[in-house]
Amino acid sequence: ANATIVAGKRVLELGCGCGGICSMLATGSADLVVATDGDAKALDLLTQNVASNLKASSSGRLITKRLEWGNEDDIESVKELNGKGFDVIIGTDVTYVREAISPLFKTAKELIAASQENEEDRRPALILCHLPRRVDEPSILAAASEYGFKLVDRWPKQNTTSSLQSIISSWFPEDRYEDYFPNKALSIMYFTT
Repeated sequence: ANATIVAGKRVLELGCGCGGICSMLATGSADLVVATDGDAKALDLLTQNVASNLKASSSGRLITKRLEWGNEDDIESVKELNGKGFDVIIGTDVTYVREAISPLFKTAKELIAASQENEEDRRPALILCHLPRRVDEPSILAAASEYGFKLVDRWPKQNTTSSLQSIISSWFPEDRYEDYFPNKALSIMYFTT
């Protein structure tokens, strides 16, 4: 429903697992989509899933690739697919292992496209959907800051006087988040560099 988030952009999905739902949806409007995971078996299943569920015209824009966060060889291998960096990096339910948070942001920093200072609305973004389990949001924000990421929007808003932009609210009609996300624990964090 919100194809403009990735339309005409280079998209990287971190930790896609065997489903790669975000990646498969993004192929409809993105220029390039790279679905990554550190688990070789998950990637094998993802490749089968893509072959079974995507039309041939869309599957050509989706590349599956091994990417263990923080692994320089894996990072360089992904860079070879797209030397300009990625306009949108997506991670859904990937922030549940404390030791993986710093490598996640290190990897994203190396793979995100360079920011265009004069184009605030077109800046490359890292979008994380987080369910708090073993890692709390302040820990994620601290790691993000360490690698130069700035939180520019989040859902749900923590207070009504927040200075954060309202990017995420534009994704849902009439600010009816609850219709889309009945789980109140979910948060969406939108970062730029």
